[in-house]
Amino acid sequence: MRIVRVVLGAALAAGFVAPAMAQAKAKPPAPPAAAKDAAAKSKVKPGPVGPLAAALVGGDVDAAAKAAASLGDDPTPAAHEALLDALSTGLAPKAAAPALESLAKHPAPADVAVLLVYAGHRDDDVRAAAVAALGAYPDPLAKKAGVAALGDDTEKVRAAAASAVAKGKWREGVDRLMALLDKGDAAAPPALAALADADLAHSIAEHLGNAPAATLAVTLGMILKRADFPEPAKLEVVRAIAKIPGAEATGALTDYLEATPEKPPRKSRAEAEKIVEARLAGGGAQ
Repeated sequence: MRIVRVVLGAALAAGFVAPAMAQAKAKPPAPPAAAKDAAAKSKVKPGPVGPLAAALVGGDVDAAAKAAASLGDDPTPAAHEALLDALSTGLAPKAAAPALESLAKHPAPADVAVLLVYAGHRDDDVRAAAVAALGAYPDPLAKKAGVAALGDDTEKVRAAAASAVAKGKWREGVDRLMALLDKGDAAAPPALAALADADLAHSIAEHLGNAPAATLAVTLGMILKRADFPEPAKLEVVRAIAKIPGAEATGALTDYLEATPEKPPRKSRAEAEKIVEARLAGGGAQ
């Protein structure tokens, strides 16, 4: 019954939320929040949550946004329910975005239904917040929506989707991320670096000539700085970066040297040092 109530509540937000990503592309102006109606329908929570729950659905949007953020810092079920109830009824974009972020701080299975609705919101910030939040949920529907959002028309939403894919370790998103890499999309490097194992790092390196050199260098450089990435594979990544022309590749190796102590000795660090010295001395592409 709880899930049904959430789904029905999310449907009430139809005036605020576009039903699909296709509608998000048009981005018609979002109508004003029905704050008074929301306040009337919301249950006042007992204890310290009560005033925040009331502010969340009140007529002051700034106060609602602050209340949404504060409720996220409260791990109690009452705070979580206040956020879910308000989102199910419908919040103005300025309050909805922080409410979605707060909801995902203490994820519960029932959240997914309302997050999926807000993932089609007309407002870019709200849509991005909902998509980013999906990464905290192992639900297959959350995964499907998060991966699909990598194709959103808005950069911040694609970045949020990439963050969700990385957080959820959703390897189903790798193909789309590789396509974004080839386009030079800034959303791709952090997510690919987080997902990469030795095989994926090798596949990324093979995109030399397809992906912009700078984006490729940044991606491989992020992989290098991962403390949990195996040393033999790091050596291969260093050699792959050495093939990339431009200052970004030199910078990626320099950043690795600065982030990695000299002891214990590492073959990857020693080789990176030689490549950087050669480039700075004019012996290689910079």
